[in-house]
Amino acid sequence: MMRKFIPGFRSKYLLLHSPLSQKCQSNPHKSLLSSIPSSFAFSHDRACSSTPEQEAKTSVLSNYLISTLKFSKSRALTVTNQYSYIKSLEKPEKTVLFFKGVGFSDAQVKYIASHMPSLLFASVEKTLKPKFVFLQELGLSGPRIGDVISRNPNILNYSLDRSLKPSVLLIKEVLTSDGKNRSEEKVRDDLCRILMRSNRISSSKSNLEANIDYLKSCGVCGSQLSVTLLQNPGLFVLRKEKILQLVKRALDMDFTMGSRMLVYGVLTLSRLSVKTLSGKFEVFGVFGFSKAEIVSMFRKSPIAFHISKEMLRSKLELYLSTLGIDKTLLVQHPVILSCSAEKRVIPRYKVVEKLKSMGLLSKGSSFYSAMCMSNENFLEKYILRFEKEAEELMLAYNDQLFNTSEKKELS
Repeated sequence: MMRKFIPGFRSKYLLLHSPLSQKCQSNPHKSLLSSIPSSFAFSHDRACSSTPEQEAKTSVLSNYLISTLKFSKSRALTVTNQYSYIKSLEKPEKTVLFFKGVGFSDAQVKYIASHMPSLLFASVEKTLKPKFVFLQELGLSGPRIGDVISRNPNILNYSLDRSLKPSVLLIKEVLTSDGKNRSEEKVRDDLCRILMRSNRISSSKSNLEANIDYLKSCGVCGSQLSVTLLQNPGLFVLRKEKILQLVKRALDMDFTMGSRMLVYGVLTLSRLSVKTLSGKFEVFGVFGFSKAEIVSMFRKSPIAFHISKEMLRSKLELYLSTLGIDKTLLVQHPVILSCSAEKRVIPRYKVVEKLKSMGLLSKGSSFYSAMCMSNENFLEKYILRFEKEAEELMLAYNDQLFNTSEKKELS
């Protein structure tokens, strides 16, 4: 009677008293599982492996990617494994034919397919064509639309009505309402630039609109808003909480709401973590700059803080130690730090010093103006107008008088 109330008793009893169990008990070092016939394990492995039909389909897709789209074998294998359920080449062939029909080059088609392989299996009629029609209505066609899509294939992944269309129309509105009176051609060019520079700019109209409205409330309006959108569209796709944090960091560094420099401070801070910026402050401190001076420099020229710590240290050594420039000049004009040492600072410094030694330039001449004017203006003002000395000055400008090893050390 007890056996009735013990679940599985009979099966356990039979197993424990089977010849297989007795065999294992006679050899305690051999597990029961190890005694299972190898034919069972073989049939299990075969069940888990690909069937000949599946392998053939995989091979067809892989061969297509390699022969038609010129994929590398490794990339073709990766995509094929990712889409192993694909049973036909019908969609990839239609998609490739569609892309080429709207003017895409072979290289562009390959790039799109490699970076966004899901598009190969999208519906041409329902997914791709409506988005191309919308972009063409905006005036994007031919090589221009090929450049945009190949640089940012994500555009074709977003919903036309919920994301792509409202986001692109909002961007266009910013460009056409900034007071610059752009031509239609210029609007199209700028729109293309924005779409190519951020693969998420058309992902969410609500997030884009919220960031635009917030930046307007900070005083970033009109042409400054459109220029910021053109140069750094990535800022507009950040979470609003992130932008709030960046603005707070800028305000903590003495930027003010409504200041035209605020957005440049925010952009620089978006690229520099608190730790990275602190490290650059430490470099300035080693050369005797106070915190107030460093903050003042950042506020005047945030771009000067884009360079690495190593480059910053090298340039400060050049300006303050090698060239003997007073650090107050850098505090007043920190943008000098963003100038190329080898291509601009050293050659121009040699010309200015040569002119001073010839008595043709006053010792109080502005180092800042000589460093920051255009090449054309510098050549005219500091070399070409001195006809007799022009050849010697040009030698100095071309660094012929500057020892090569010394040049490398300074730059």
